[in-house]
Amino acid sequence: MPDKKLNILFLSGWYPNRVVPTNGNFIQRHAEAVALYANVSALFVCSDRSCKQKIETVENTINNVFTVNVYYKKVTHRVPVVSHFQKAIRYIRAHFKGLKIIRQKFNQINLVHLNILYPAGVIALYLKLVTHIPYISTEQWTGYLPTDGRYKGFLRKLITKTIANHASYLTPVSKDLQIAMERHGFSSKYEVVPNVVDIKAFYPLPNKTANKVKRLIHISTLDDDQKNISGILRVLKKLSAKNTDFELLMVGDNPDRNKLEQLAADLGLLNKQVFFLGIKHKQELALLLRQSDFFILFSNYETFGCVLIEALASGIPVITTNAGGLAKDISNKLGVVVNPKDETGFENAIEWMLANYSTFDVSYMQKYAEEHFSNEKVGMQFQRIYLKALS
Repeated sequence: MPDKKLNILFLSGWYPNRVVPTNGNFIQRHAEAVALYANVSALFVCSDRSCKQKIETVENTINNVFTVNVYYKKVTHRVPVVSHFQKAIRYIRAHFKGLKIIRQKFNQINLVHLNILYPAGVIALYLKLVTHIPYISTEQWTGYLPTDGRYKGFLRKLITKTIANHASYLTPVSKDLQIAMERHGFSSKYEVVPNVVDIKAFYPLPNKTANKVKRLIHISTLDDDQKNISGILRVLKKLSAKNTDFELLMVGDNPDRNKLEQLAADLGLLNKQVFFLGIKHKQELALLLRQSDFFILFSNYETFGCVLIEALASGIPVITTNAGGLAKDISNKLGVVVNPKDETGFENAIEWMLANYSTFDVSYMQKYAEEHFSNEKVGMQFQRIYLKALS
């Protein structure tokens, strides 16, 4: 360990901001984990229709992370080529303005920790080539997975591959994501580093009493293509014909939420056995998890699944799909794993869990989450990678 703390710059494609407050909150948690061992600054740039000036900056220190959010006025030019060019210029200028603020705070940046290769990686690549600051890159995007298919476009692929191959290390959050990235020709050194759970916020409810109605909980972006919310609703409709002694709390938001609520209403579930609660902040989420009996996820594909470790840290078992990410690590002491889109298997899993959730060892689930995904464990893993990159 160096005598002097490293100065690490988190440069991110996603990060919490005033436009989308929950955007990339898992990246923020990585930054907070690293801040246990290093001086951390975080820079995030995005457009904002509410900007009164071309560029606005907001500085905060959040959980020991010096955070600079830079907003630029949204480009609305009618000619697409001109619009893209103007957006690129504003995006780059906004980054340089943010970098100036961070350099005034920290005289030196030892290493850039890039999050999401494109487009913020263009700035990381510039810093490496021009100022010789190395970077590693953590990846979370499902677009590289073959089941997603959003990674396309010749120019985007060329730029992304160049950024990836100049990184000292690539640190995807799961082995499945690493394999997908390797298939796209990203050839830097790899080390899988998982996401973080805040064990001070997510913990079991002491002296928990049984709920009058068995409570299931689902937390996600409610993206139906990925999370298969409609599949969950269809399964619950079938279950409700046999068992009405349960309810599902559906936490999250999405532009398609109205359609999903309408589907729940059409199935006779809305506000009877399925309740849409919208977005909840971390403390509210943690309380809801503690008060629930088990967590369900029916995704078609995943890179990790942060909500799974939050549920386990809260002492409740999980049902999920073997759609990538953390699923391979879910033993029968932690929950049940079924195939994606297998509605019969998912129904059987929920029915079994309704009868058996109370048999799971709360302390074992909590300890598993703490030993593998705590700030201390993940922060130290990144610290070791930084030192190897700098050597």
